[in-house]
Amino acid sequence: MQKTVTFGTVTLNQLLMRLMIHQIHPAIVASAGRLSRRLCVLSNAAGNSRPALRATNVAVAARSWSESFRIYPQTYHTSIFRANSMECGAVDTSTANVTASAAPSTSGHEVPTLDRESFKQILNVIAIRVPNRKCADMMKAFRGFTLDRPRLRCIVQDGDRTETKLLLLEENIKLEDLPPELHGRLDEDGLTVAATDHPVVLDYGMLSADAVLKRLLPAGVDAPSSFETIGHIAHLNLREEQLPFRFLIGAVLLDKNPHLRTVVNKVGSIENEFRVFQMEVIGGESRLETEVTQHGARFRLDFSQVYWNSRLESEHLRLVSSFQYGEVLVDMMAGIGPFAIPAAQKGLTVYGNDLNPRSAHYLALNARLNRLGPSGPKVFNMDGRAFLRLLCDCPDSAAQELRAKLLPPLPPGGSGKCGDGGVGGDTSAAAANDGCIAPIGGNPAKRQKTRARAAAEAAAAGPVPAVPDDFAPPVGGLSFDHVVMNLPASAIEFLDAFSGAFDPAYWEGRPLPLVHCYTFKRSAETEADIIAKAERYLGGPMDPGSCSVHTVRDVAPNKLMLCISFRVPREVAFKGRRT
Repeated sequence: MQKTVTFGTVTLNQLLMRLMIHQIHPAIVASAGRLSRRLCVLSNAAGNSRPALRATNVAVAARSWSESFRIYPQTYHTSIFRANSMECGAVDTSTANVTASAAPSTSGHEVPTLDRESFKQILNVIAIRVPNRKCADMMKAFRGFTLDRPRLRCIVQDGDRTETKLLLLEENIKLEDLPPELHGRLDEDGLTVAATDHPVVLDYGMLSADAVLKRLLPAGVDAPSSFETIGHIAHLNLREEQLPFRFLIGAVLLDKNPHLRTVVNKVGSIENEFRVFQMEVIGGESRLETEVTQHGARFRLDFSQVYWNSRLESEHLRLVSSFQYGEVLVDMMAGIGPFAIPAAQKGLTVYGNDLNPRSAHYLALNARLNRLGPSGPKVFNMDGRAFLRLLCDCPDSAAQELRAKLLPPLPPGGSGKCGDGGVGGDTSAAAANDGCIAPIGGNPAKRQKTRARAAAEAAAAGPVPAVPDDFAPPVGGLSFDHVVMNLPASAIEFLDAFSGAFDPAYWEGRPLPLVHCYTFKRSAETEADIIAKAERYLGGPMDPGSCSVHTVRDVAPNKLMLCISFRVPREVAFKGRRT
């Protein structure tokens, strides 16, 4: 029975303790967050901010480690963002957004308000009258002395005159400051000074976000140098000294980036099995579902529920470009499909899996959005090791049980490619079209309506099952060419799943799959160290010359993301399976 908690009779510490031991409904978590923020505001008003800040941090920790977050991320994040919607969701950008939620200490600095009118400024500059035909020459001659401000031109209209324009000099430049050669140029070309106090209006709209924030933020607090864009969402990783000004930063970024609708700040690191992190909306709408496009593929996702990194776009393209038409890809940690979707578009047969139910949901949805039809990925929602060993028909998998549900029995040694009988009961339509690519035709307007209808149906669909209803691996397992393991924090630990996973009777004369495993490397480690670590988890040495290491990107100071590609060693693949 669900317990009833009355805030009037239970102290905050008691309430937070109950949160920590996961005894109340996630909706109460949101209420606790609102209560702790209001306590913080009251405490700040009394001049004692530290206890209130500690109470807020405890509440955040309680939410972060609640059972509802680990098991039901959608419910968890929904409650968090509903709780924050009043304070940081529907942000009014005209009031600096600093009283909506309790902020960390500003170390003696008052959080400024965003008064856009205060940025209005009139500059009085020298204007030189220049014939139209000489404008380009004069701009070059006076380079370094002309007006140089964002969104302002140094050549402007000369009132009602049609044959001349005005060349504007930079503020505080006087005629006597010009070098003799420019004075000579004025006399030589017969140029005249139209005004020494020509008014130039500067306002908020003409300034960049960096210029605005540098003016508003106190000394020692830098403006954010960059942010990641995910559709209409800007993702920031603010430093501690920037946190008191986060709503101000969010408001300015929304003003200066019209394509943005939401600004979020990362709260904590990625420390859970679903690779998602807690975030706070610091500007705009509390709408975390968005859509991005990469190399012609559309991806819909809820940024609060699934992992996505726009900075890996070039890596997605690099690896998919190495695949060949007609090959079979096994994506053990597929996420929402950054490898699986473009690979299927290229003509590969794809088996995509992710442990996060929401990632599996969006993987299936994105297959529909991209109109992949029967040639789209087969979507699984299970542990990566169990997924691989199921496809390989390992004795410890549920393969035999799944085969018993499908009639007639599948032939032994199916390849997993379309038309081979190895992918269950929906291959006939794809196999009829040579190469597993679903035919595209018909009226474009009708296709557009079909796409919208398919997206709506997918969005309303229930949870993705652990194994597709029409799937069972053939005896001996599927034949596949590539395995992608895109979980850099821990994918290397999953290499033990390959030990003894392959049936020697079926794979003896076939090339074993290429594995593409992502991992991190610290500055003190070498590539040889990373390969040795992979071999330890794999349970045996890699074949000489079969391994390559590709540097993907710098993740943090002294930390690189790598991709190790190697062919599964036969001694590892058949370990304990030879007779």
